[in-house]
Amino acid sequence: MEHCNDDDLSIIALGEPASPADEAHLQQCPRCQSRLDQLSAVVSTARQIDAKDGLMTPPPAVWDAIADELDMQPGVTSLNSRRRPRSGWLLAAAAAAVGVAIGSVATIGVTSTGETSPAVLAEVGLEPVGDQAVSGAARIERVGATTTLSVEVPGLPAVDDGYYEVWMATADAGTMVAVGTLDADGTGSITLPGGMDVAEFPLVDVSIEHFDGDAGHSADSVVRGLLAT
Repeated sequence: MEHCNDDDLSIIALGEPASPADEAHLQQCPRCQSRLDQLSAVVSTARQIDAKDGLMTPPPAVWDAIADELDMQPGVTSLNSRRRPRSGWLLAAAAAAVGVAIGSVATIGVTSTGETSPAVLAEVGLEPVGDQAVSGAARIERVGATTTLSVEVPGLPAVDDGYYEVWMATADAGTMVAVGTLDADGTGSITLPGGMDVAEFPLVDVSIEHFDGDAGHSADSVVRGLLAT
């Protein structure tokens, strides 16, 4: 069986239509289809990287690795004398470029925040309110300038005409700020508003809210906990 040309597979991976012969061959040849899938995955990943990712200049070791993969001698920039199929070069170079981009973004994330993992500022158990039969936990974490509230209340019953709202409140619950909602599994990871002082709003409250157009607290709390900050 004569397999698809690697150059043709590279062009197909980039979005060009396959010839009738190649299309028919791909439908019955796992080897060529696997090769096309590999090339398509590289192209797809590379296309997801854009200017907002803030790519950095890669270190020399990265280009050395690309040169090794392409069997290039230092200082040689021409590939005219190469005999490796061009798609091999495409796959190696694209994969290396994707690796550079991913590594650069990760490096930016670490250097911009100054931290490699979230710093836990406070956490507390969430106790049932009234005759509720559920409990949970809440945790405040910070990465750089971003503060996140993570809430877990397993076993919450479904609310037919409403949802579970998460609030941050003053210790006496006199002032309450709605910050987000819980997913169907009773969990939520909520980015708190910039400038919110957790020390001023240490009370975490989860309430049942209804689709009634009233943005205020329903007074139907399920669990509560006072963060120790």
